[in-house]
Amino acid sequence: MFSFILSCCLATASLGSASTPNLDANPHKIERRAAFDIGSGQIKMQVSDVDLTVNKIVNVLLADTVYIGLREDLVKSVGCRLSPEIQNKAVNGILELIGKAAPFLPEAYHAVATEALRLAENGDALVERIKNETGVSVTIVSQEEEGILGFITAVNEVEVDHDKVVSLDFGGGSFQLSTKQGASYSVYQGKLGKTPMKSALLKIQGKDVDPALSPNPISKSDAMLAFQFIQAQCQDIPVELHQKLNDPDVVVLGIGINPLWGMQQSSLYDKSRILKELDVRLNLDDAAIRMKDSIPADRKEAFTHVVSNLILAYGIMDTLNITQVHYVGTQGANAIGTLLSPKYWENNERSQ
Repeated sequence: MFSFILSCCLATASLGSASTPNLDANPHKIERRAAFDIGSGQIKMQVSDVDLTVNKIVNVLLADTVYIGLREDLVKSVGCRLSPEIQNKAVNGILELIGKAAPFLPEAYHAVATEALRLAENGDALVERIKNETGVSVTIVSQEEEGILGFITAVNEVEVDHDKVVSLDFGGGSFQLSTKQGASYSVYQGKLGKTPMKSALLKIQGKDVDPALSPNPISKSDAMLAFQFIQAQCQDIPVELHQKLNDPDVVVLGIGINPLWGMQQSSLYDKSRILKELDVRLNLDDAAIRMKDSIPADRKEAFTHVVSNLILAYGIMDTLNITQVHYVGTQGANAIGTLLSPKYWENNERSQ
C-alpha cells in the first residue's frame, strides 16, 4: 500500500506543486530567494518564493545549471588547488546565472559549496572572490550538512512521512545517505562520486588518472574489480540507517545524479535494472555510448561517465542493501534544501 501511495505522489509531484497557504486567514511573509548549489561538476540555481511562516517553497520561478568541472580540475592539479582558469569559469558561471535570475528580482541570494571546495586548498579564496565579484555569499558545507540538505531537498518533492525516508544524494565528488529521526539526522558520508569512481576505474585499468582520459570501453572484469573497490570503501554505516534500509515501509529517495540519465523510465530503479543497463554498455567506447544513449555532442563530458555511474550505483545499492530508489531529483538540486534552511538567509541580501 505504501509503495502505491508513493508512486501516486511521485507521478504528480512537480517543481510548482506546493500549494499556497490561505493568506486571508493568516497573513504569511513571502521572500523571493535565489539559491546556488556549487557542486563538483555543476553549479545549479533555483529562484523561488519561500513562505517564511511555514518554511515552504510556494512558487518556483527558475531553475538552471552551468557545467563547471571543479572536481576534475582538482584531479589534475598540483597541491589540490583550483586553477585560475576554473576559478574564472566558476565566477563567470555564477554571474551568468545571476543575470538569468535578475528579471525575477530576488530579495536575497546565497550559495552552498560541497566536495570540490571542501577539498581545495584555495577553496576559501574562491569563496571570497565570488563574494567580491558577484555579491553572493557562499558557505562551504560539511559533508554531514550536505546530507541534511539532500534530505530536505528530497522530502520537499513528495508527500511522505519523513520518518519513513532515506535520501540518497549521488554527487560528482561524494555521496550521502541520510535519514531523520525526530529532530536529529543520521548521515552516511560516502567518499565516492562520479569523478572519484571514474578515477578508480582508470587505476584498475592501469591508465593514468587524467580527466581527459576515458575508462571506456569497460570490461566485465573491470566492473567486478570496481564492485569490490566500492564494497571496501562503503563501511561503517550508522545503525539508524542500517535499520531504516531493512524496514520494508521505508522508501529511498534519490537526488543528484541519476544513473539512468537519458534512459527510458528512469524515475524508479532497482539493482536488476541498473545491472541490465550496465551489461548492454560494457565493452562500448565513447562513440558507441554516445550513439546508444543519443547524448548531445555538446555534452562530451557525459560520454565517459555513463558506465562508471551505473557501476557506482549498483555497487552502492548492493553493498548497502538498497532494494529500490525513487528518483525525485530536480534541476535545483541542493539549492532547494538551501532555500529552506533559515540559517543561510540571515543578513543575506546581495550587495549591489
